[in-house]
Amino acid sequence: MGALVVPAGLLVSESAPATAAQPSAPARCPVRFLGLHGLDEQSDLTSPTINATWKAFQSAVTAKALPPKRDSIAFPKVTRREFLARNIVIGIEPDVNVGVAAIQRAMDGAVRNCSSTKFVLTGYSLGAWVVDKFLVTDIHRRQLVRAAQLYGDPQWRAPGKGKGLAVVFNRGLRTPYPPSADKVHSLCNHRDPVCGTGYRDDGRDLAPRLKDLQAPMKCPGSAHCYSGRSTTQGGEFLASQVATDWNNRTYGVTCGDTVNKAVPVTVRNGRGNVKAGRSDIGNYDRWDVRIQRIAAGRVPRLGDVTAVLFWCSPQPSDFSLQELRVYRTAGGREVGRTPAFDVDGLAPIYQPGTVTFRNGRLLADVKFYGPDDTHATGPSILRHVTWVWDGSRFIKRSEVDANNPSRMDLSTQRITVNGMGFLRLGMSRAEAERTVGAPIPEGPGGPDCTDLSIDGGPQGLLLRFSNNDRLVAIYVLSQASESIRTASGIHVGSTRDDVITAYSPDLTVSQDELVFTPQGAQFQGKVITFLMNDQGTVESFIAGESNFAGPPVLPCGGD
Repeated sequence: MGALVVPAGLLVSESAPATAAQPSAPARCPVRFLGLHGLDEQSDLTSPTINATWKAFQSAVTAKALPPKRDSIAFPKVTRREFLARNIVIGIEPDVNVGVAAIQRAMDGAVRNCSSTKFVLTGYSLGAWVVDKFLVTDIHRRQLVRAAQLYGDPQWRAPGKGKGLAVVFNRGLRTPYPPSADKVHSLCNHRDPVCGTGYRDDGRDLAPRLKDLQAPMKCPGSAHCYSGRSTTQGGEFLASQVATDWNNRTYGVTCGDTVNKAVPVTVRNGRGNVKAGRSDIGNYDRWDVRIQRIAAGRVPRLGDVTAVLFWCSPQPSDFSLQELRVYRTAGGREVGRTPAFDVDGLAPIYQPGTVTFRNGRLLADVKFYGPDDTHATGPSILRHVTWVWDGSRFIKRSEVDANNPSRMDLSTQRITVNGMGFLRLGMSRAEAERTVGAPIPEGPGGPDCTDLSIDGGPQGLLLRFSNNDRLVAIYVLSQASESIRTASGIHVGSTRDDVITAYSPDLTVSQDELVFTPQGAQFQGKVITFLMNDQGTVESFIAGESNFAGPPVLPCGGD
């Protein structure tokens, strides 16, 4: 069996609302299923392929509490013999056009009864041709179509794999195939004479192909038969593309990492709760949960996704927590969540209205608690935060102080023997301040150097300056976040084997210290020294000039 899915094109997808969720009733209009029968079939209601797809679709969407409806689409029965004779002489387009008109009437009637109705289409054999023609020609109504599933399509075109009979008879639609976006799937069984997979593209085996078409088409057994796994797959695909009602479904949440394992919470009109005894919710009687924001967008390698911001208040308590999770817009499967912020004390607060997608990234404004902030006063430090998808999870790409947009997010910069991102060895303290966009306050030091922290962090990161005001090393202490890493990914907590794997053979190994001394004239006199604890993991490390970063690593005083 072959399957073809093409990138975004004509179909217009309805996106989830990008505004703060408000209590509202569930969708009023049922999704409508429209089926188009195939050759030798009287109607979609007697088509085994259409009926099996409807049952699979109905079962899948019912599990999502969506009420699908089915409308029968009537257009003429065409036998295989008539199909061949008329295509060779005058063409089958008049019957195809009758089918297109039937789709249009059914859609118009449904929309008159309920204006926000959306549709899924299924076409088998000649019915697939009808769906093709509709999607190509009806620019207005196709915007109401959530997805389409095609089987054994005479318009099938897969270079090197075969062509449908309509294309062979020079009656192919002048459009890429399938004639719409990634919301259209088409299946063509091997040696199906109607859609042509396994036959020659140049049509030189047309005679045996037409003979195969005249053979009895029993199901199962015939290549033009689509049932079982094919129709189950087709129905489930259609269901996966039906718009998810984000305010009325079941999610898994941790209540802002109150527990490690996500707990199922069913929300209705954007609100829900979970009580002790039903799940492990920590030392609380219940969690009250509500949705604060729903935002849809597109992310490279993920496609269409929807972010949902949850607010959760464990009871009894006087505080609330948040978490931001991301789902596939089609079908609602979770793909990831933003990582928790590495902060001491009170958790920062997402600003719901700012959660959005832009240029393939997830963005939000987040308020952090400053040294003088309390639970009562609330957080005062506003930062713009950006996350990207790295192929397996969302990672923080930047965190910019809203009051100081030029501030460098050092948690995204990697440490080498030459410095940390744009922060380079040899800079003066004033140059380093301009580079990071934050003050580096003076502090006490030793006879040769001073270790200074950056105002506002990151915690556990020190800049070592010589007494002649040169940046000579980057010093990472045990309390630093795992986001502070070397270019090879080593951080506080990495194992001895991690370091050896990353830096061999330019590594000198002892019980308490591992020293990376890179080769090459441009690196001479520079090292990274990793200090190991009794458990065999990195306790701290320092990178820079060997006189200041090489063993033995001694503090310079100050912070």
